[in-house]
Order: sequence, then structure tokens, then C-alpha cells
Amino acid sequence: MIIKRFIAAAAALTLCAGLAACGKEIKNNKNVKRTDGDRLVTADEDTTAQLDITPGDITEESGGEPAKDSTPAYEETVIKAAAVKYAEFDESYNAESGVLAGTAAVLDEREGFEGTGYVSGMTAETDWEISFDLPGEQYYNITLVVASDEPVKNGISVNGVKLSEFTTIGRGDFEACTFKNLLLEKGVNKISVIPEDGGVDIDSVQVTASEDIEKLDLTLPSPALSDKSAEYNAKALYKYLCDSFGSSVQLGQYDTIGTSYESDLVYTITGKYPAIRFGDLMQTTFGEDYADNVTAELEAARQWSENGGIVGYMWNWTSPIDKENTDSIYAEVSTFDLSRAVTKEAVASMKIEDIAQLYRDKKINAETVKLIQDIDTVSEKLKVLRDEGIAVLWRPMQEASNGYYWWGCDEESYKWAWQLMYTRMTSLHGLHNLIWVWSAQNANWYVGDEYCDILSVDVYSDSGSRDAQVNSLLYLQSISPGKPIAMSECGSFPDIQSIADEKAMWSYIGQWGGNFMVDDRGRLSEEYNTAAQLITMYNNDLTVTRDELPDFLSFAQQVKTEEEARAKEEAAKKARAAESEADSEAQAEDAAEDAAEDTQE
Repeated sequence: MIIKRFIAAAAALTLCAGLAACGKEIKNNKNVKRTDGDRLVTADEDTTAQLDITPGDITEESGGEPAKDSTPAYEETVIKAAAVKYAEFDESYNAESGVLAGTAAVLDEREGFEGTGYVSGMTAETDWEISFDLPGEQYYNITLVVASDEPVKNGISVNGVKLSEFTTIGRGDFEACTFKNLLLEKGVNKISVIPEDGGVDIDSVQVTASEDIEKLDLTLPSPALSDKSAEYNAKALYKYLCDSFGSSVQLGQYDTIGTSYESDLVYTITGKYPAIRFGDLMQTTFGEDYADNVTAELEAARQWSENGGIVGYMWNWTSPIDKENTDSIYAEVSTFDLSRAVTKEAVASMKIEDIAQLYRDKKINAETVKLIQDIDTVSEKLKVLRDEGIAVLWRPMQEASNGYYWWGCDEESYKWAWQLMYTRMTSLHGLHNLIWVWSAQNANWYVGDEYCDILSVDVYSDSGSRDAQVNSLLYLQSISPGKPIAMSECGSFPDIQSIADEKAMWSYIGQWGGNFMVDDRGRLSEEYNTAAQLITMYNNDLTVTRDELPDFLSFAQQVKTEEEARAKEEAAKKARAAESEADSEAQAEDAAEDAAEDTQE
């Protein structure tokens, strides 16, 4: 995908619990870096020439895809999860019992500590270290009890490896920050803290065996799409994803706008296509100069579906009043105030001319009109796919809670805008082919089960971690346990063995494109995924590629037939029940008449 990206730091690796600043979010949204390796493609640029297309011999006969005889074939690897069994363990250690060096010292001035004091004054990772002996290898939770007088960021290191970062509330009191589901070895393990933008006082460390992974259950009892008027193609795709959830992972790839370049590149390397092609409708609202790009993008999606793949779309929505600035998706650039668009008027299902009248009557703001105009514009493009019978994984307004984008100004405005879009697209525009994917990444921003079908998270790490991110999955499951959970974006694919070991069987995983996949020569950039890692990811028994998907046209017909059969059976049951009730009433009337006759006699 060719758009400037933010890369979140490794804080997605763990979740802090018990802190007002933590526990509600997937990751520490303050820890970000900007990368300028991607850029937008304008309408007059030759995208394929610029990228130096090399994935195989692309021919018209192959539908614009590499010729199959030019790609390798690999044997499928059988992935077996490691046997890690839970055993009870719960021990606490006072920080002052650790090894102190450098500027670290034991103090007793702050209230609320346990033991003889707390460790303070650390300026380096080597200033304090505490060891503990574990009875066996398994998953553990580590809780640091720390204090600071202002919010500060520090890192935690286990056995010399930095695991994550944490930020304190900074109110002067001791607070707990928990790092969950860490696989630790039997024997002596060591913890240290890495001061980053200000040190903390450490009172204690608690190490507890975790049952989270052993108890993880991804079965979905009775999943159903939020749109009760959903078309059968959407029902079939959703049923497939729900049935597969917990047993397999669908692989997805973000492609350069108007092409399947990255997906073709994957095929030439691995011999397999992704199950899902993800695109972006960001250029839809750019104006007529970009019309050809948008047409090419929709055609790429149509071709992908025709070849048996799943279609997914996001919308990097430029500010409704800053369309000439393609960076206006970012809050720091946009001048659009979403909170001003919020209205109590029932605009969601109104025609645009009625909305214009409300504006003339000064009942709504210009921001409301501009917002709705953009939604209508994108809806018209999505209708192209609907009319082709294509179901779409639809993920608008991503990563709202981190504040990067203009739609993340506040949670109530965001939820209002999401519900407006949902209602307008389904009720007014009849887009009943959409499966709605939420990725705001914070429980307080959840739009509700009635407006969402899949929960997801975007994971970027500058630490090189290929962790399965099970804590993020568990967090999303706690928000809505009855829906599939996906990793909607990632900088690097998580390791498939880690996925198996941690039972983190995401519904699907979307690998970001652009400079996360392609180097300056248009070939694979191995900075985020090596060729060997991609080959392993695409050739094993746990991940699903395009060639392994069902025929969704036939599957939709099967779903329709089964649904009609159930409806027929339900109607028959009701008829039998009504008939039985009528018979009972008739019998009661006969009995009453007999009783009356007996009385007269």
C-alpha cells in the first residue's frame, strides 16, 4: 500500500493492566516513528514502470498474473504446537532484594511500599536486576509495582532482551503494570528496567503462572452478520471465516493501488497467492484527476474475486475539507473538526438534497454535509463490487484511538461517525455485501456488536519481533467474544510456529505493502519478511492461500439453500404449533360444552 505509514513501537507485544493509562488500549500509542518510504501515486504516473515489475511473466492469458510455470512449488510444512502445560506458581519479590549498581539506591521516603524500601535513582539498565527461579517452562505474567511523580516511559528487559515499554500514570502512588503471557524457561530468570525518558521507583515484582493460553477458546457459538439484510455472498464469506476461526489463518496482502503487484510478487516467491487482496479507496474522493486510478483499483479487485480470492478494502480518508492535501488523513495536518459534524438530526438515511436543505435551514453544519458527501462518493464505488456479486471486508476509520487520524478526535464523535456510515451505506445505499471490520484498538472506542462483524488490530514493531501477539487477540476477545478477530495490518508476518504455540489463530493477517514488501528496484525488500520466511508462511498446514479457498459462488448458494430450508422448517413448526394449539382449544371447548350439558341434565 503506498501511503505514508506510522510504525508503532513494540508496545503491542504486551498489555499493561491495572493502570488508568493502560489496559484499555492494544498498544502504547505515544511510541511511534514516522517512515517516509512510501508515497502517493498520482493519476499521471505509470505505476508499473516505476516499480520495475518483475514477478514472473505477466500475460493477458493469465489474467494479468504471473505465468504458473515460472513459479516454484514447495512442500507443505506440518506445524505442531509446542506442549506447554500450566502449573501453579505465584511469587513476589521485593525490589531491594535485587542486585544494585551505579546510581541505584534503596529509599523509604515514598508512602505505600512493601518490605524495607524501594529501589530509586536508576539511570541505566545495569543499575538494578532481580533474579527468580522458576519450576518449569511455561507462560507467566510479570507485574512491576512502580511509582513516579509524572508520566515517564521505561522498558522492561527479561534475560537481557527488551520485551516492551510501559508508561506510568505519574501521580506519585505505586501502581502495577503487568506484562502478560511471557514464555519463560525453567530455572533462573532475570528482570531489569530500562530507563528511557525518566526513571521509576520500583517496589516489587510479582511472577505468576498464566492460564490464558491454555484456556484460550476461539469457537464462536452462533455468529451472524450485523446487517440483517446481508446478501448471501456476504453471508457465505462470513460463515467461512467464522467456521475457520481458531483452526486456520487466512493470509492477506495489501497491494499498490490499481494493481496486484505485491500479491504477484508473493506468488513468484512462494508459489501461492494470498487468500485476501487488500486495497485502499483513498483516491476515491480526490477528484476527477484520479478517476482512472480508482477504476483500475476496482478492476483489480474484480479480477481478484474472479480468480477465487477474497476482497478487502480500507479507506485512508483524506479530510473532507482538505482534499487537495493527501496528507490530510493525519490529525496534525487536517483542519477538519469531526466533533462539529455530530448532529442529533436523523441524517443517516436522508437523501443528499434533504441534507442540503437542513444545512440551508442552519440545522446542521458544513462539516456534516462534507462528511456525508464523502460517504456517498465511496458508496457509489463500492456499489460496483456489489453489482458484481462481490462481498467485501470493509475496514474504514482505522486506528482511531491513537489520535493519528482526523477521525480520532474523541471516542463519541468517532462512534457517531461510524454508525452514520454504517446506517447510510446499508439502509440508503443498499450495500449489503459488506462485512464490517473494526480496528480502533481501544475498548472505549468500540462501536458495538450491532455495527461490527470482525474485530481487528494493526501491529507494527521496530524491534524486529515476530511474536504471535496473543495478548492483542485476548484483549479483543474480551471486548466481543462472539466475533472473529483479525490482525488487519502488520509490518512483518508473525512467526507461524509462534502462532501455533500461543494458539493465536487469527482469522486473517494482512501484510502491509509498499516499502514493507518492495525495494527501490521493485523486488522483494527483505527488511520485514525474508523470502525464506514468506515461503514458510505460505506453505504450511495452518495458513490458507487463495488456491485453498472454497468456491464462494457455490458456497453462497449452499448457504441460501440451507437458510431457506431452516426457514421452511421453522414455518412448519409454527404451523404445527398453531394447529396443536387450535386442537387444544377445540378440545377445551368440547369439554366445556359436555360439562354444561351434564349440569343441565
